[in-house]
Amino acid sequence: MTILMLAATCGMATDEELLEKFAECAERGQLEECIARNHTFNVESATLGGFVWWRTYVSNGWLLQINRLSGWWRILDANHVRRARGTSMAQLRHLLNDRPTSVMMNYLDRGFHFSRTAAKFPNGRCVVLLHGWGVRASSMQELANELSDNGYDVYNYDYPSSKLGIDGHAQAFLTSYRILRSALPTDAELYFLTHSMGALLLRGALSNMTLQECRQIRRIVMLGPPNRGSSLAYFAVLPLVSDFNASLADMMPNEASYVSNLKEPPYMPPVGIIAGNMDGKVSIDSTRLPDALTGEHIVVSSTHPGLRKPKNVLQHVLDFFETGAFKRHY
Repeated sequence: MTILMLAATCGMATDEELLEKFAECAERGQLEECIARNHTFNVESATLGGFVWWRTYVSNGWLLQINRLSGWWRILDANHVRRARGTSMAQLRHLLNDRPTSVMMNYLDRGFHFSRTAAKFPNGRCVVLLHGWGVRASSMQELANELSDNGYDVYNYDYPSSKLGIDGHAQAFLTSYRILRSALPTDAELYFLTHSMGALLLRGALSNMTLQECRQIRRIVMLGPPNRGSSLAYFAVLPLVSDFNASLADMMPNEASYVSNLKEPPYMPPVGIIAGNMDGKVSIDSTRLPDALTGEHIVVSSTHPGLRKPKNVLQHVLDFFETGAFKRHY
């Protein structure tokens, strides 16, 4: 790949690997999609190119410019229209890796797609992450980073949790997952790690998978899953909540709710459930699977959001992925 620098280098240094990634995305035609999927709080506007105050790198008609004074960056198309912008190299790195550029910006993203965190030392194992209600994929990135350090290719699925009911989210996820699965090696070992409502999306997707698709999944770990509902979901009956949230009512612990009527899948892969003793949103009993399904269960010292922290759960997740059981001596 080639990248053309239109201005002499001076001022803030730019990571050569980052420039290579920019060139790769531009030459492969991926840059347009990355910008469309990941919000950078940019308003598209025409520019004059700005070659005086900007260090400029060009690849396949796209311009990456880094301000000589502030270090801020912007990406222009061939017509010098600003298509993305940011204030740090970390944001740019996230964008070029097709990830949310920041936690705040993630809430403005369209969602319904995977971002990949490649394994540092690949071992043929892939893990799909599914976040929960009220947050976005960025909430699972710490776990994604740790899993990649342990040899897993990580595919972190992002979706706007309040936009659809859980069944709609499950169907949208299944469509995206099938596309992802078709692109992975046929012998890849597949694992799932979910947090909170993400477990219900997965169960909804499993109930619509074929037997073969279900059996392709090696093991599943669920963090604080409302498998039997959550009392907090009763807030969904309030007008100001129900008008703007399509999924919360699906988690009410009553006989009519979505969670109480989930179909069994053709085959349920081995499931390990990690509950928090200070959860506050999902009781320990509510994390358990319905009586017709079985799963390993362990309780750790954690709040509901704390279950996404690697220090609280990572070793248990790795143990279950490796052996199908939790070691209880940690």
